[in-house]
Amino acid sequence: MLETSPSPHGVPIEEQLARLPDQPGVYKFYDAKGNLLYVGKAKSLRNRVRSYFLKTATLEPHKRQMVTEIADIQYLLAETPTQALHFEADLVRSERPRYNVKLRDDKHYPYIRINIQDAWPKTMVARRMQRDGARYFGPFTDATSVRQTLDTINRLFPHILCNRVITGNDPRACLYYHIKRCPAPCIGAINNEDYRQIVDQMISFLDGKSDGVLKDMRQDMEQAAEALEFERAADLRDRIRAAERVVTQQQIVYSSMADQDVVGVYSQGLYSCVQVFLIRGGRLVGREHFVLEAQGEETAGEILWSFLIQYYSQSSDIPTEVVLPAEVDDPDAMRVWLTDRRAENGASSRKRVRISAPKLGENRKLIELATENAKEVLEKLQQQWLADEARTTGAVVELQELLDLPQLPHRIECYDVSHVQGTNQVASMVVFENGQPRRSAYRRFKIKHDYGNNDTLSMQEVIGRRFRRALTGQLRRAGEQDSWENGGDSADDGSVEPEGGWAEMPDLVIIDGGKGQLNAALEILDTMEVTELPVVGLAKENEEVFVRDRATGRAAAAPVILPRTSQAMFLVQRIRDEAHRFAITYHRAVRGRTGLRSALDEVEGIGPKRKRELLRRFGSVRGIRAATLEELAAVPGMTLKQARVVKSSL
Repeated sequence: MLETSPSPHGVPIEEQLARLPDQPGVYKFYDAKGNLLYVGKAKSLRNRVRSYFLKTATLEPHKRQMVTEIADIQYLLAETPTQALHFEADLVRSERPRYNVKLRDDKHYPYIRINIQDAWPKTMVARRMQRDGARYFGPFTDATSVRQTLDTINRLFPHILCNRVITGNDPRACLYYHIKRCPAPCIGAINNEDYRQIVDQMISFLDGKSDGVLKDMRQDMEQAAEALEFERAADLRDRIRAAERVVTQQQIVYSSMADQDVVGVYSQGLYSCVQVFLIRGGRLVGREHFVLEAQGEETAGEILWSFLIQYYSQSSDIPTEVVLPAEVDDPDAMRVWLTDRRAENGASSRKRVRISAPKLGENRKLIELATENAKEVLEKLQQQWLADEARTTGAVVELQELLDLPQLPHRIECYDVSHVQGTNQVASMVVFENGQPRRSAYRRFKIKHDYGNNDTLSMQEVIGRRFRRALTGQLRRAGEQDSWENGGDSADDGSVEPEGGWAEMPDLVIIDGGKGQLNAALEILDTMEVTELPVVGLAKENEEVFVRDRATGRAAAAPVILPRTSQAMFLVQRIRDEAHRFAITYHRAVRGRTGLRSALDEVEGIGPKRKRELLRRFGSVRGIRAATLEELAAVPGMTLKQARVVKSSL
């Protein structure tokens, strides 16, 4: 007997199951509210999806719970199981379904990017890998490992670190040249061919091909010495020694010259840690760990499958062999998918990727070592999570006691205003829940009226706009008329519905400012009859906290002094600093757009598209000014005539 539930479209689940085709594809389960519950792939959609309902008793507890929530089934047909795997990988990464095993915080994994299409390529940190012709290395698990890698390769392969437009005619080089971190093409100290050679060596080194790089560098050193270029030969000698020290630290772990990723997994509770050993040419050139969050008792094969499709869908370097601690479901489809991904990344050979799960031998020992590493990492992370949770929970409790709040401030909102000499006025709202930032609830405001340097009036406008929207949302849900309707104020964040994060009321509001700004906020809240909401002002000078005087309804005469070393003070400072950072970031963006408008909009014949192309190529108006006529004319959409107009106008 099929377990059924009504479809939101009026089609019973039983009918939807009967219509499923016997073809490969991706299936998606939705609940009654339209939320995506799960994404999976199947060789036969009919057999795979029906199995959830026919064999419910054999499912893991969390999947039995999922089946009770399924209200709608959708599917996407694929020509082959491998194409279905492509679809699954994309959907899991982009949609993050509730019941799929997911990488924690995978949106923030950084890459090293080298745009080899630039005339003078340089390194930069990117947050996502794109198919734009650039070379990407990563993902790295944190920004620290990226910085360490960048520092190492910059010492070994000096290259451009600044944003100068390279003309070769600059009067002087920057500091990086004098500390031997840049070869200074800006002053013509190196030609493009020699600079390209350094970049090629850097890329090969990042690819793990250190032996070939060292051989080339030694040949260059010998040639420089024979040509009596002793300074260059000495510089190459120092770089070779530094590179050899790095290579020596890369432990030889495999007797052959294999290129492989060795994967170890350790699970505890709902969390699994995956350790990846990156072995290139038989050397351990790097290791990365990733934490996955499950919903229940997933098997080792399910955890591995979820990791592989998420990790390798964003990995810039896929080797010819992936060594796993256990078999995965449908290994043939996984092999073909990995081979396709490797080709998409620009692999020099069309070798098929091999997947193995050895029980004995050299590779098994490497798996056990990776698993032991994964265990150590997860145990340390869990201790850190517990300590962080205890610290933030303690700070929230302490803050309630010190400020005499009626309830725990689970949700805290903080507001800050930013401008320069009264221009481009903006404000920020950041949200912390249970002591942690909830970035999806952050909001930005562009001040609508010109208040000059008057932060008090700007703050009053922002508080009014925020809480009018909150009250609007509450009244709409209650079916009442809204007397504060303000014409769909979106606060520049793209959210036009009050329920989109606006209707939720805070337990505490922090105003970044002293008594004046606090009184302005209290005054506007009084007009909306929001009188019970705890609001405090944080004065910058002495970190004094001003609270509402319950008798007068305005800022109390004497501030509350939080102990300097208290967890409550650290939390308040962290929230205030985050509001300031968010406001400053937005202000710079607004100011930058305004500055670019004032400079480029005056140039006749340069519309939005050409302006974007110019800025994309040269980075700023200053860069455009420094460019030659030929460089300007080479920009897509530009002509030599327009280049002359730009030059003369700027």
